[in-house]
Amino acid sequence: MDLISKRYRKPKGRPCKRRSAQSANALKRWNKSVDKIDDSAVVETESKSDCIHQKNNVDGELIISNFAESQTVPSPAYTIMDQNMWSSLLKEVSCNKCESKTLNVHEKGSYGFSHNIAIICETCQHQYNSTFSSEREVSSWKFDVNNKFVKAFLSIGKGHAALETFSMILGIPAMDSRTFSNFLSDLVIKNKDFKKQILDLSRDVVRGKYIDCDSSLENEEVIDVCVSYDGTWQKRGHTSLHGIGIVIDILTGLVIDFEVLSKYCQYCVNSEGMLGKNTPEFRIWHDSHKNDCQKNFNGSSNSMEMNAAAILWKRSVKEAKMRYMTLLSDGDGKTHQHLNEIQVYGKNVTIMKEECINHVAKRVATGLRNVVQDWKKKGVTLGGKKRGSLKDETLKKLQNFYRKAITDNAPDVDKMKSSIFATLHHCMSTDKNPHHSKCPVGKNSWCFYQRALAKNQKPKSHSTMKTPLSNVVVEKIMPVYQRLASTEILNRCTSAKTQNQNESLHSVIWNKCPKEVFVSKSRLELAVTSAVSEFNFGCVTSLRLMSDCDDENISSLFIAIRKDHRREKQKCKRESEDFKNNRKSKKIKKLASDAQCLKSEGLTYGPGAF
Repeated sequence: MDLISKRYRKPKGRPCKRRSAQSANALKRWNKSVDKIDDSAVVETESKSDCIHQKNNVDGELIISNFAESQTVPSPAYTIMDQNMWSSLLKEVSCNKCESKTLNVHEKGSYGFSHNIAIICETCQHQYNSTFSSEREVSSWKFDVNNKFVKAFLSIGKGHAALETFSMILGIPAMDSRTFSNFLSDLVIKNKDFKKQILDLSRDVVRGKYIDCDSSLENEEVIDVCVSYDGTWQKRGHTSLHGIGIVIDILTGLVIDFEVLSKYCQYCVNSEGMLGKNTPEFRIWHDSHKNDCQKNFNGSSNSMEMNAAAILWKRSVKEAKMRYMTLLSDGDGKTHQHLNEIQVYGKNVTIMKEECINHVAKRVATGLRNVVQDWKKKGVTLGGKKRGSLKDETLKKLQNFYRKAITDNAPDVDKMKSSIFATLHHCMSTDKNPHHSKCPVGKNSWCFYQRALAKNQKPKSHSTMKTPLSNVVVEKIMPVYQRLASTEILNRCTSAKTQNQNESLHSVIWNKCPKEVFVSKSRLELAVTSAVSEFNFGCVTSLRLMSDCDDENISSLFIAIRKDHRREKQKCKRESEDFKNNRKSKKIKKLASDAQCLKSEGLTYGPGAF
C-alpha cells in the first residue's frame, strides 16, 4: 500500500492539475484569433457607450488578446532585485579576458531610480558594456522609471515625502525633490490633453444615450440634459483654499465637466516674500506670470461651489454642446438661484431644480432639532427620555419615514404629501385616540393597526409602538412638516433622485488626494482627472487612455481587469436586498449595543464634565 501511495503521490514542486488546466485554458483564450481593433475604436461613440460604461463592464480577455496580438516590442516592465544577487547570477560566467569567474555588477551612477550599471571582472578589472536600468522617454529624454514612480505615488495620494520613506525602507537612493517637481510639471502638461480626451469621450456617450431615447435629437447641435451638480472642498470646514465643482449627467451617471478653483499660488507667495508685494519688480514679474498663475478665484470658500457652477454652465454650450436645463442639487448653496440670476442661457430660459431626497430628508432632522432648541429657550422641553419626546433615535426615524414616503410614492405629489403626514399621525396615535385613516390599508401595510384590521384581528396596544409622539410634540413640530411637505418642495422631489454618485466620486478624489495634506491646484487637478477617468470608464480603459506609445504591459492590464471585476462584483453585492437588509440589521444591533453600554457605564466623557 505504501508503494502504491508513493506512485500516485503528487510530485513536489509541480503545479496541481487544476491550476495547470486553468493556465492552459487562459492561454487558449488569449491566443484565440480575433479581429484586431484599431486604437481609434476606443474613441468611437457607439462602442464606448455600451462597452466602456454600463458601470465599467470590461471584457478583459478581449483587451488582453487584442493587446497581445498588436504588441510587437516588449513594453517596459520592472523587477525589484537585491544587488547582492548579481554575483550569484554571474558566478558561473567566465571573463573573456582572464577566464576567471569573478564577474559582478557595479553601479556607476543614478538618476532618480534609474541606475547606470556595468559588468566588471573583479580579477582583471575589465569592464563590459554599461547600460541604464530604465529606458528613456522619446519625447522628453527622461527615464521612464522615474515617471512611473511619480505617477504611482500621486495615484495613491502620496508625494515626495512618502517616496523618500519608500526609498529609505528599501535602501535605495531617493529621488530629489526638484526632480519630483519636474516630473510633476510634465504630468500637469500632459493632464490637459488627457482631461479633454476623457470629457469629450464622456460627452459623446451622453449624447448617444439621449439620441437613443429621442431620435429627434440626432440633428440637434445642442441638446438639453438633466445633471447633478455638487461641490467639494480640499479642506474640511469653510476655510479651504481649493474647491471643485462637478457636473454629472443623470441619465448615464457620467461626469461631463468639472472645474477646480483656487485662492492660492505658491509661486506668487514666494515672489511676494522675495520681491515685496507692492514693488515694481513684483508687478513686472506678476505680469509675466499671469498665464501660469494657479490662483483663479477671489472670494469666500463658501461661494466656490456657486462660482464654479457659473463657469461650467457658461461653457456648456461651447465645449459640451449641451444645456444643463435641469439641476439636481442638495440645496446647501445658492447655486440654482445664482444661475437663474445671471441668465446663463438667455433672458427667457429658466433652469429647473430638483432636490436630492437624502438632503431634503436631512432637513427634517435639522428642523426638528431647531424646534427643540427654540422651545427649550422658552422653558418648554420637547426632548429627553420621556415617552413621546423627541429623542435622537426618534429624530432619525422620522427622517427615514419622510424619505421613504417620497421614494415609495414618487412622482405623485399628493400621495407623497399624504404619506408624510400619515407617518406623523401614526406616531401620535393612542388606544383612546387612533389616527390611522391616512395609513395604507391591506395585509402588507406598514401600519400595524391597518394590517390587523385587514386580517380581521384585534390591533395591538399602541403602547408597543417604538416611535411614539405626544400631542404637545406634534403640535410644536407641525410647522416643520407643513413647510417640508409643501407642494413647492415635493414638486422638486418627483424624480426621487439622490446625489450618491457625486458623493461616491468625491470619495475617489480624496482617496487620490487626501484632505489631511495641503497640495497645489495643479496637483489637485491631476487627482480629479484621474478619479473622473476611473469613475467613468474603469481602470482598464483609463490605463489605455493614459498610456503613451503603447507602454502598457500585461501585468498592468491584469491588475486593472482584476480591480474592475472586483469593483463590479462589489457593486452588485451592495445593490442586493440581502446585503441592504443585513447592513440595516447590523446598524440596529450596533446602535442598541452602544445604547446599552452607555446606560450601564453612565457618563464617562464630556467636554468639561469632569
